[in-house]
Amino acid sequence: MSIKSNNQYGVQEVDESSLKELEPQPPTVEPSSAISEHSSTVEETPQLRRRLPFVSPLGSLGSSLGKTSRKCLKWLEVPEDERSTLSFLRNPDLLPIKKENQTWGFWSNFGYWGVMSFSVGTWMSAVSAADYGLSYPATIGTFIVGDVLTIFFTLANSYPGLDWKVGYTLSQRFTFGIYGSIVGVVIRILMSIVNYASNAWLGGLCVNMILDSWSHHYMHLPNTLSPHIAMTTKEVIGFILFQVITCFFYLMKPYHLNYLLIWSCAACCAAMVGMVIYLTVKAHGVGDLFTSLESTAKGSDYAWAWVYMISYWFGSVSPGSVNQSDYSRFASSKTAVYLGTIMALLIPTTIVPIFGVIGASTCEKLYGQPFWYPMDIFNYWLTQDYSAGGRAASFFCGVAFVTSQIAYTAENAGFASGMDLAGLVPKYINIKRGALICAAISFALQPWNFYNSTSTFLTVMSSFGVVMTPIIAVMIADNFVIRKRKYSTTQAFIVKGEYYYCWGVNWRAMFAWIAGMAPGLPGIAWEVNNKYFNNVGIVNFYYGDSFFSFVISFFLYWILCLVFPVKINIKRDDRDYYGAFTDDEARAKGMIPYSEVSLEEIAMHQNNIHPSPSAPASCEITAHDEIHSKTEKDLQEQPESPYSEWDKTSIADRDNV
Repeated sequence: MSIKSNNQYGVQEVDESSLKELEPQPPTVEPSSAISEHSSTVEETPQLRRRLPFVSPLGSLGSSLGKTSRKCLKWLEVPEDERSTLSFLRNPDLLPIKKENQTWGFWSNFGYWGVMSFSVGTWMSAVSAADYGLSYPATIGTFIVGDVLTIFFTLANSYPGLDWKVGYTLSQRFTFGIYGSIVGVVIRILMSIVNYASNAWLGGLCVNMILDSWSHHYMHLPNTLSPHIAMTTKEVIGFILFQVITCFFYLMKPYHLNYLLIWSCAACCAAMVGMVIYLTVKAHGVGDLFTSLESTAKGSDYAWAWVYMISYWFGSVSPGSVNQSDYSRFASSKTAVYLGTIMALLIPTTIVPIFGVIGASTCEKLYGQPFWYPMDIFNYWLTQDYSAGGRAASFFCGVAFVTSQIAYTAENAGFASGMDLAGLVPKYINIKRGALICAAISFALQPWNFYNSTSTFLTVMSSFGVVMTPIIAVMIADNFVIRKRKYSTTQAFIVKGEYYYCWGVNWRAMFAWIAGMAPGLPGIAWEVNNKYFNNVGIVNFYYGDSFFSFVISFFLYWILCLVFPVKINIKRDDRDYYGAFTDDEARAKGMIPYSEVSLEEIAMHQNNIHPSPSAPASCEITAHDEIHSKTEKDLQEQPESPYSEWDKTSIADRDNV
């Protein structure tokens, strides 16, 4: 019997008997002697080696470890309903703030800066006046000038948040590039960890004010730690308790923090005013310390001491200026930001250091020694007389100070580091986890050494302005001079888009930042150890770094952009894809309002789908060259999504911050 088969050469007739020869035959087993006889003559070939692979005895163990590690990583991932992408470019914490969450009015913006003033650190800020040959009134004068400088930097750095409702991370991409922004983000993470540790230690001392008022035995708790450790058992307990309490506040959204800021400012202000009134009444005046200290610096030394104290003051509050766009994006109006920031930086930051000087002056008159820490004042009161009145004062003032320290730590360090870490590793970290990681790492810095030993770390910490001022200068120059306050938010979520610059880095911004920062670094080394060198020019530059570094970076970046112009292909978005503006606001910016944008366009931007033309040869690539985006052919091959069944509420939920 023959069978016809079709193939590419035509029709063939195949005999059925020949098919049996092609059937697989059972293997034949040769005797062992035959195998040994052939084994000496058969030559090993690559094919034979492939058929008999080497099996490692550790193979099963490695496979088991691999499965375990994958399960652990899967367990550590942020739940999918809390993130909309695995890319570091885009996650819900980075998207523009939706209009309904822009609720920060005057008091909220006042609280953002007011909580930095109504704090233990500001109370004792004038203690360093004598070290630089200035009187206390002169020191307060330098703080006022420093506040004016801070207002200028802060308001200028508010505009990315005011104009486009984006935070620090996206502002860095606008200026330094998609990959260049990582440098600024990492710097702020490190700065946030240091600030977190410092503020948490002071917060722990405030917690002990409360516990001392509860128990006489706790107040006199013996120290069981080695005398070589710069802390006591009580201080450890207070520090840990403060850390634990603060962590619960990371369960709220950052834009809900304004209520805590407002009430903590009110409570701390009442506590400080009450302390000053009591001390001045008890001492029948403000004491002699406030007026007895005269300026010992003369001539040019006096002038440079003024310059340094201004820079010192700005450096100590520079984290707030850097973080400004993270919170100005929550503002309900530009007026609320302007009035709240100006009032908070002129009134509390002037009054609270005066309170600290009055407190130290009256304590010297009453008790024979100046107490600069408010916690030391209450400790002295309770030690001398553990009365009901003293305990009540210690408790209520302790609650006010703890609340203020929690609010300051959360806004200035916790949420700031959480936003940055969420931008770098969104698959495993969101804002909440990032803030908790910052809190955990702060233990490793051993902040008790900042205050209880001869460590110069506080001096270095106040020099953060050396690093951050040039960054602020470049961002302000790019926003106002180069880009004219026009940015495309959607392009910040595309690798090879408008902000790819040269291989992902805006080299002009990096060069201007380094040029403004480098001259101030030797001054930090000199401040740590005056024996390193004795160059008056380097020291004076360091004293005036806030002025000099800003001018260098600002104008150098401007000049570089004039000589090597930035290619601006897309000035701004043509549509409001994120619901960040009202219809009138969007039209005023030349954008199609969110209510008029089609569901398909919103969905495409949520999934980061953009056209992908071939990239040009130069490193300055035109917009929309998205290396990870899908092509039109890919879109055509995908099944149609039921856009008609979607509603804009469900779409917006995925982009909620």
